[in-house]
Amino acid sequence: MNEQILHLLNTKVKNAKNATDTTFAAFSLIKHMLIEYEKELKHIMLLNDPRIKVKYTDRGTFEAELKVADDVLIFIMHTNAFAFDATHPLTKSNYVSLNHDRSVCGMISVYNFMADAMKFERRGELGQLLGRIFINSENHFFVEGKKQIGILFNNFTSDTISNDTLKKLIDQFLINALDTDAIVPPIDAMREITVHDALTYMIETSMYDGKKVGFKFRNQQDDDVIA
Repeated sequence: MNEQILHLLNTKVKNAKNATDTTFAAFSLIKHMLIEYEKELKHIMLLNDPRIKVKYTDRGTFEAELKVADDVLIFIMHTNAFAFDATHPLTKSNYVSLNHDRSVCGMISVYNFMADAMKFERRGELGQLLGRIFINSENHFFVEGKKQIGILFNNFTSDTISNDTLKKLIDQFLINALDTDAIVPPIDAMREITVHDALTYMIETSMYDGKKVGFKFRNQQDDDVIA
């Protein structure tokens, strides 16, 4: 067998597999924590305001959903590991410089949707990326995201996955979603709808452009974005 092939299998490929394994372990823990969020928030809101609904849905091995009031958070674990190129700030740290394999990470993306868009299947509405969690084979992590999310979890050298850090992360994702209002679109964006929209009672699809949160979509600019 070619020695280079064996070397790559025992180094790069093995490291990538280790990174996805630690990421999957973290994702499984996130799922368990979302179940607890559902129980606690549902109990609290039943006492305070039963109109506000909370529901957790397991969407499969690599997806999970938490609906809170008018917002839906969807957590998606990507099945591949990713490497950062030499221009990324992460690669400049001593932690990565000593071992470049540490820059190979699994990734969990967190999206925010409007609950009614999911309920009424308004397929044209946009979900917004709130953040991306990167986890390496040594369980170190950092988060790219908006506002506090990207500020609180950006020390890749020392931050490691734990129950406490994941709870703080989920808290911040929820705060970001619940505290961001849907923005009224410009009137020009609503002047016309298609016959298809009118005939299929999907007018809402043409009226909404989702929340203005998360990363840039369709070349939108957002000064708060940390990319």
